[in-house]
Amino acid sequence: MTQKKKKPNFTKASDKVAKVGGLKKATYKQIENIFKLITLRYTMSLEDQLREDKAHLLLKQETIEILQEDIRHKNNQLRRKSIAINRLSKVNNSLVRDNYELTRAYNGLHTLGKFAEEIGVDIKQHNGKLPENERNKWDFKQKHTLTEAGKVKHQYTLTPKTKEEDNTDD
Repeated sequence: MTQKKKKPNFTKASDKVAKVGGLKKATYKQIENIFKLITLRYTMSLEDQLREDKAHLLLKQETIEILQEDIRHKNNQLRRKSIAINRLSKVNNSLVRDNYELTRAYNGLHTLGKFAEEIGVDIKQHNGKLPENERNKWDFKQKHTLTEAGKVKHQYTLTPKTKEEDNTDD
């Protein structure tokens, strides 16, 4: 807690001049002493003010340095979080694409199954004979492509395995 300083009283000089009888009656030596007194008090007042200002500026500088360090620390945290977010975003986009591909494949197979039932094919009876279920006899591939028109094109490919391929899978 700082002490409340007494403000300098510059009217004392005019009081001293009045005490000696005014400027016309004062001697050169008296005026010179009054001037030195005024100058000394004014200089001391300025020095006091400069000391206070210097202390205040020092506190402000310390505060600025603390805030700068805090900003650097928070920027580093943001950079690390940004890198993690970008990495997770790429993984998420890949998972979304995979999900779309799986959904398209399922929808294609489901539609194909409904069509087969509509034309009288008993799917459960033939399920074991599906190319993917007939082990080592067929290569079954499916491809599902989203067209520019927003429709999905389904392609299914069945190719019989050669005798050499049959033996390698066992």
